[in-house]
This record gives sequence, structure tokens and C-alpha cells, in this order.
Amino acid sequence: MVMTVIPRLVNAAAVSHLSCLHLASLSSLQSRRWTSDGLAMKTVRRGMSETATEVKRTSDGLGTSATRRGMSGDKKHSFQYFWQPGSGYYGESLGRVSKVATDICENFVLSHIDAVPVPSPTGVFTIGDYGTCDGSVSLQLIHKIIDHLRNKHGPDLKIQVLYEDHPSSDYNSLFKTIYGQTSYLSKFNNVFPIVCGTNFYKQCVPDNTCDVIISFIGVHFLSEESYVRCSNTIFPWRSTSEEEMRVHREAAARDWRKFLLLRAAELKQGGLLFVTQLLTELGDNTSQFRDTNSSVTNITDTLQNGKDIYRNLDLAWNDLHTNGIITTEEFQSCTTLQAYRTLQELKDPFEDATMSPVRQAGLRILKGPEDFLSPCFMKTLWREKLQTDGVDDRKMFARRLVQAYRLVLDATLRNTLEKTRSTEEQSDIMDQLYECFVERVAACNPETFQSEPYVGRLVAQKLK
Repeated sequence: MVMTVIPRLVNAAAVSHLSCLHLASLSSLQSRRWTSDGLAMKTVRRGMSETATEVKRTSDGLGTSATRRGMSGDKKHSFQYFWQPGSGYYGESLGRVSKVATDICENFVLSHIDAVPVPSPTGVFTIGDYGTCDGSVSLQLIHKIIDHLRNKHGPDLKIQVLYEDHPSSDYNSLFKTIYGQTSYLSKFNNVFPIVCGTNFYKQCVPDNTCDVIISFIGVHFLSEESYVRCSNTIFPWRSTSEEEMRVHREAAARDWRKFLLLRAAELKQGGLLFVTQLLTELGDNTSQFRDTNSSVTNITDTLQNGKDIYRNLDLAWNDLHTNGIITTEEFQSCTTLQAYRTLQELKDPFEDATMSPVRQAGLRILKGPEDFLSPCFMKTLWREKLQTDGVDDRKMFARRLVQAYRLVLDATLRNTLEKTRSTEEQSDIMDQLYECFVERVAACNPETFQSEPYVGRLVAQKLK
């Protein structure tokens, strides 16, 4: 696939005037707080959510599911929370982006649930939520699945809900979600939530455990073994190097196949796997899913997933390099462990009935993969403020994007910089990157800014 990419190497004179760049000693820079929209954006040292009081390091030095795989290629990583664990930060930031896409898929999921065999109305039905983060994105969907099962099979069916994530995820927030007033536990009896802290690139539960597994916007994070250094971009799918792209795509294909094989083992016969995956771009048959309020529907160029978010993050990182704030090695070694795939790449492991390990493991696609455009939550907030208050608050739009997407990027940045920088220097550099991004995005028109997630979805069934 040919993608339109904007090189990160820009003329120094074109960016040297940006007020977000400071050539003074990094360690002497002041912490910054962005408060015009009430977000209280703080440095990594002080945390980012409104309730944050200090930086907290996880027991094994890793981050939550949104950042756990977005790291550099070394085996040992350090990560600092920039929010207060238990504050629900993910659900109020990046989780808002994911939940819009999940809500779109509710009927897609519910319309297939009856395909799962339930041998006994007093047996155990297990639902797995893989890459759950704080549980906020899937809460409503799981509630509806339980309600559907109760209506069909009665009150005696025991329903087990398995929440999977990395051992250093924000489980304080997850438990608050599960046991909160809006949880399904407040309505249904005979429901048993459990938690698994095993990375989903390993088998998480014994064979034949799960009846339904959902993994929504999680499998684009890759295993650590799939790190590919991309010298001209933070984001591998934007690389302009054919060799880097080849190695990256091969690694992404291996991880996708491995994920499917592991889930095939965990599913019972007749069990269903629902997956949503961020795509590189939209196909030609997605108009029925598109956000009709967004002017991106009128763009004739190729629509790329979050194109302007990643382009401006790349350009901001280049600004720091051009102005001597980061070294060439730091600039070139900062690459996330993520893969945005095509619909065909999602389909590939299922294609060859005789040779495919996934098919041999019993998995068959029931429906999909199909793609859709998910509305950008931050753009919705900007529109609401414009329509309600008459305020075109483009900085609020930009800062909301930072609040969400630094969950993806922070660990990659810190693990790139920790090799050469003190903790304070790391934080100052990251602050400058995000401020440069805000200045760039605030100069754009949000209506034509490509920030919408492009999502592929499929459901597969284990038939043997």
C-alpha cells in the first residue's frame, strides 16, 4: 500500500521561531500548567490528572495497557505514572476515544451472542475482556451481554467476567469501575469478575475456558520482540523506508497470528472472538459508518487513521531535534511498538484453509473484517463549545489530544531518553514536545483536522 507521508526533516529556519522551543539548560526549565480549558495539564513529575499529587512508579517499572507495549526495544524499561492511579484517568482521556468505537460495535456483538452454545442454564459462561485498561470502555457492552444472556438463559447461569491486562495496569481504577454504582454488579446476581495480569501475547487462562472474548482497540500494541527502529518517524506505519516497513509488517503479522492462536486455545468450542483494530486507512465501502458531522467525509485524498495527530507529533519531535534539544540518536531511536493494519492484513491468517495455523486451530471468520470511521471525541467537544458558547477553542482541542495520546507515547519517550538524560531532563523534553504539538494543532482548523480513528472489526468462531 502506498501511503502519503510527510518527512520529518524540515528547514531549521522554519521552526526556530517557535516559542515552544527553549535552548536554555533543560534542567532549569519551569514546569508548565495549561489551565485555560480546565484540564490542569502538568509535567510528568507532578502527574497530569486533576487528582494527581505525585509521580508513582509501578512495582516492575511498566505502564498500563495503553502504554505497556509502546516502548523502545530494550528488555528492561522504566515507566512513571503521570496520573494518580485510581483516578480513572484513562477512562476520561484515551478511553473516551475507544468507547465511541466500542459503542458503535454493540449491535455487532449482541447480534452474534446466540451463536455461542450454552449446554446448561446452570453452567458457567465466561466473558474475557482483553486489554481492558480500567474497564470503563467495555462496561456498558458487558452489561448488555449479561442482560442478553439473562433474558435467554435465566438467572441461574453463572457468568464469569475475566479482565486481562498487564500486571502494572491501573487496577485501582478497574476495581472502582467494576464495583461502582453504574456497574452490572448492581443489577445482576451470579456474576463473578476476575482479573488476569498476564500479557495477552501469552496464554492467559487454561484451554477451553472462555465462551466470548472481546479485545477492542488493543491488538495494535505489539510484543516487545516486534520492535523495529524507524529512523524518520515515531510511528512505524509512517516510515518512508521500504526496509523498515517490510520488517515492521512482518513483525506485526507474527503478533496478530500469535494473538489469534492463543485466543483459539482459550476459547471453548463454539466460542466467539470479537476484535476491533486500528487501521491505516479506510476502504471504499465505509460511508454508512462515517461521521456525517465531519468535513473529512468530503476529502478526496486517502483518509489515514489519525493522520494529522501523528504527523504533528512527528513534526514537533523534529522541531526539538532541529533546535538541538534532542540528539540525532534520540531522534532516530524513538519508535512506538504499535501497528496499524489493513483489512487484508486482518484477514490474512484466516485465508488458507489447509495451511493456516489459525484455521487449523479451529478459528473461522463469521463476519468481517469490515471498517468504519469512529467520530473523534475531542472534535465533538470542540464543536459543542463552538455551538453552545460561540468559542472556537482550538487550544482546548489540542490539549485534549495531548491528554489522551500521551498515554500511548509517554513510555516510548521516557525509555528513549532515560539512556542519556536525567529524570528531570526527560520530563522537560517531553513537556516541550507536547507544547510544540499544541501550538501546531491550535493553528489548524479542527473541522478539517484528521483525528478520527479508522477501525476494523471482525468476529471469529472456534469450530473445533
